[in-house]
Amino acid sequence: MEDKNYRWIGKPMKTVEDYRFITGKGVYVDDLDFPGEVLYVAILRSPYAHAKLLKVDVSKALKISGVKAIVTGEDALKYTTPIPAYAVSKFKPEEYVLAVNKVRYMGEPIAAVAAVDKATAEDAIEAIEVKYEPLKPVINPEDAMKPDAPLLYESYGTNVVAHYEAKWGEVEKAFKEADLIVKEKLILQRYSSIPLEPVAVVVQYDKNSDKYTFWANVQMPGHAMMVLPQMLKVPTTQVRLIIPDIGGGFGIKTRPWRQLVISALLARKLPGTYVKYVETRTEHMMAAGISAGLVAYVEVAVKKDGKILGFKLHDINDDGASIQYAGTYASMHATLINGCYDIRNIEWTSDTVLTNTCPSMPNRGVGKPGIVYIIERIIDITARELGMDPAEIRFKNFIPKDKFPYVTPSGRVYDSGNYAEVLRKALEIFEYQKWREYQKEMRSKGRYIGIGICSYVHGASATAREIEGVKVKMDPSGKVFVESGSPDMGTSHATAYTQILADFLGVSPSDIVMLHFDSERNPWTPYSGTHANKFSGPDIEVLVEAAKRLRERLIKLASSKLNVDPDLIELADGKAYHKYDTSKSVSIAELAKMAYQNPGLLPDIEAGLEVTVIGSTKKAMEAFVQNAQYEVGALHQLVTGHGSPTGYLTYPNSVHIAAIEVDIDTGQINILKYVIVHDIGKIINPLVVEGQVHGGLFHGIGAALYEEFKYDENGQLLTTSYGDYGKPTAMEIPNVEISHTETPSPRSSLGIKGIGEGETFGPLCALPNAVEDALQPLGIRVRSLPMTPEKIHNLIQEALSKTKPFNK
Repeated sequence: MEDKNYRWIGKPMKTVEDYRFITGKGVYVDDLDFPGEVLYVAILRSPYAHAKLLKVDVSKALKISGVKAIVTGEDALKYTTPIPAYAVSKFKPEEYVLAVNKVRYMGEPIAAVAAVDKATAEDAIEAIEVKYEPLKPVINPEDAMKPDAPLLYESYGTNVVAHYEAKWGEVEKAFKEADLIVKEKLILQRYSSIPLEPVAVVVQYDKNSDKYTFWANVQMPGHAMMVLPQMLKVPTTQVRLIIPDIGGGFGIKTRPWRQLVISALLARKLPGTYVKYVETRTEHMMAAGISAGLVAYVEVAVKKDGKILGFKLHDINDDGASIQYAGTYASMHATLINGCYDIRNIEWTSDTVLTNTCPSMPNRGVGKPGIVYIIERIIDITARELGMDPAEIRFKNFIPKDKFPYVTPSGRVYDSGNYAEVLRKALEIFEYQKWREYQKEMRSKGRYIGIGICSYVHGASATAREIEGVKVKMDPSGKVFVESGSPDMGTSHATAYTQILADFLGVSPSDIVMLHFDSERNPWTPYSGTHANKFSGPDIEVLVEAAKRLRERLIKLASSKLNVDPDLIELADGKAYHKYDTSKSVSIAELAKMAYQNPGLLPDIEAGLEVTVIGSTKKAMEAFVQNAQYEVGALHQLVTGHGSPTGYLTYPNSVHIAAIEVDIDTGQINILKYVIVHDIGKIINPLVVEGQVHGGLFHGIGAALYEEFKYDENGQLLTTSYGDYGKPTAMEIPNVEISHTETPSPRSSLGIKGIGEGETFGPLCALPNAVEDALQPLGIRVRSLPMTPEKIHNLIQEALSKTKPFNK
């Protein structure tokens, strides 16, 4: 199909999922009805951040009426394996889903109860007697690196569980030739997207077949289907996973092994029943997993004209109390180590550290928000040191458009882009010069207006190695059913699939249905799932391939029916017709009926209309090979433990520009204007893209201004509800102007790059850059997030004690 013939792809079609949800017809795990006895789970969690477990006595709890079963660390030791590490391979995992001998963070599960109702289960939890020997916790990652720091895992002999070092180019020469060296320490806090629906699971165990059936809101079913059998010590055939609607995931639901396996341990003791666990909000915030924290020591070597010669980074990543995701955040820093800038001389050192806090888990973008924050903050700081406009220094250092495909120092291959054009367009829409003039005018009146820019690249489409599976079936009536290994979680998968299939197969969007994931029906691979912007890459690619194959069959059927050359047949409006004589036509429904009822009359055409595709397309594999040849000797030997050595398939980029005003009396930051321009390749549906942008902006503003998981010196979590965590509402989110540029990716059949994660990163830099710009007359430097009113007010008061503000 030629792009010009697309009727649905690229159009703002209303999302097909919306009606069901806004009319209350969504079905989540907690909504499911079951034919047998349903038992409810409560979990006993550690009140200590670090302690030895001396005794866990469940005898009194077992005597409570309605209590059906209790499991502890002894059950985990007997029936499960330790939680596997996704990234680090140097240290052997010692962590079970229920604590064994020791607890390492507040909220770590110790025991779990299944009872006839939730209240009874919670009563039983209170009756369990636990004897602890408190140990000194370590909360700060830099403290955890010290030789005398308390060890979370004594057998490791250290709290540093991943260490990477790499040097590219002539770093020493670059720093020797610099006119200025800028050094900074930057801090990014621990936060989370906190989906509205916490993790939820129902498990049934069949004793006769030794089989577990899970109903769960897991966003990576392929990974779950590999890990759950491993942890439960059964073959893959003994685990079935069914995924209903998911109320948001954002990475937090990629690896909910504790919640699922604890429930399975209880179900094993209660065969035939349905064991149900739904996290409370506090449980989710305390223990489900949050982003890694980041401390970054940065140095930039720069000439007076703004040309950056070299870059040094030592990042320290706080991964909490578990090695299960350790090293992954750090590896993302290496992937985007030079951002969208042509910087060839780079030195990188990275440490991933354990602390007595909640374990890290993927959160929208994983380590990419961190490296974007580091680069875009230091770029602005450097411009300020040089007295340059922040836009000018970016133009000075962008990767030129004629250098694509661009091989980064760390061996990644950026597929396409025009970074200068995206920034130029954003400045124009923002009316940058007018705002600079307005800022100058307001400063003379004592108002603190600031403008901040963030220009960045963000990897998308996962990798060619992370293959997906999809099945597309047209039934005898002409209805089309899609089964994918990638579940929808508010990401409009069904809408994208519908638009693509409607164009390729010529059917009405109303005739296309996406079915929920069921591991015994849907095709899946170990990488199946919704993560890392994968939907825009491997998922779409296999769907397009399936659509092409099904389209070819329909055209063959129509050619036979109409006695017309296949090259002269078009599919549209539910019909196959002669492109030059539309009177010659046949309905798609009739062709479907032919495929199933008269296959013997069509010896050259395969019976039925069903196609399953698992794997990567030719374009994706070409990219895989191209990336791999550059990466040999570059980076992948350092970080291959986390997955593929080939980086991302596509590299979209974005520019965020914000105008803000700081209230000098309260420290409150008010966003006056916000503009986003991005290049995400070909757009399937502009409405869906705008929804993703708004959602990403919401998350980014929350992290920049409000959100943080705070622990005291004893490791007690102080932010356990929305009330004290600081999640913004719609009232705090500004209107945003969104515009697109399109540089189609050569690595995609449709030219797509991806959008799901990227717009989260921009506010983390645009807003602090704007705040520093506003408070420049006071000499205030903001080096950590979030920028709460209290923090900004304290910085202002400290500055005012040393100087006087203008016109005050």
